Amino acid sequence: MTALSPLPSSPARGRSVVPQVVTGLITVAAVAVGVLERPQLVFGFVVCALVFIPLEQLIPLVRRSSRPDWAVDVAHSFANRLPITIVVTVALSVLGPAAHRIFPAGLRDAVLARPGWLQFVVLVLVADLANYAGHRALHEVGPLWRLHKVHHSSTELDWLSTSRGHPLDQIINLVVTVVPVYAIGFNLTFSAAFMAFQFYFPFLAHANTRITLRPLSAVFVTPAFHHWHHADEPAAVNRNYGAILSVWDRLFRTGYLPRRMPSSYGIGETLPASWLGQLAVPFQRGSGRAALPGGDGAGGRPGVCRKESLRPPEPPRPAGRPVRK
Repeated sequence: MTALSPLPSSPARGRSVVPQVVTGLITVAAVAVGVLERPQLVFGFVVCALVFIPLEQLIPLVRRSSRPDWAVDVAHSFANRLPITIVVTVALSVLGPAAHRIFPAGLRDAVLARPGWLQFVVLVLVADLANYAGHRALHEVGPLWRLHKVHHSSTELDWLSTSRGHPLDQIINLVVTVVPVYAIGFNLTFSAAFMAFQFYFPFLAHANTRITLRPLSAVFVTPAFHHWHHADEPAAVNRNYGAILSVWDRLFRTGYLPRRMPSSYGIGETLPASWLGQLAVPFQRGSGRAALPGGDGAGGRPGVCRKESLRPPEPPRPAGRPVRK
């Protein structure tokens, strides 16, 4: 009997593998550069992993095995760092001094004459309000939403989802938050403490845990509050913009907190699975205003935040989905 000869390899298959290999090598190189540029991030990442992985395994909101797209979020955690550091440093070197010059000197002196603890309270209020405004713009301004929807593309929320985001999105968010701090000229120690807290706090807000801290949602952004920001449900569109404090959403009537937790997450759109693919999404055709939250698919006009009370009538619960308090 004549032995069967092996089938010839498909040129098309070979061509499809090469881009994947190149993409993977570029991503690994970007991660390595990010680690070398800011090695302390590795320590912070490990600490977060040691805290949140056991928490999400022991007290999960949704019990599941490891999600298949976790690796791209790890890539975002480190590969985004170098471009963020470069652009933010350049932007703040220009915008920071300019903001400081135009800020009323009398008001600055009045703030900086207060006791240290009160200065820190003012810093948190000012920076968090600026973050609210910037975050809201990222949702409601078409070109900015193209960037920000990368962060919202996660269909399963957990602590690692925090890291997913386009570098330009993260740069805008950081600059908008920090410029008011430069304008007033707060104590460097206070500013550094706030920025560290603002960096790590969102890991809790995104965590997949039944410890939702719902009673604290009247003042602070909790997992219960922020999960609704990521919900793929019409009533939750353009809601819950706060980063640390939820009071801004109450004040500007963008809060939404039903008694249940969301039944689904994401943007109703599948993005590329690779880090480079997600970075290219905002610049591709079909990534415009039609995809804005609040568009036709969400029951409202693109870019318009619907004004309702913090507890409007709840949307119908999908059949067969358990309620998680």
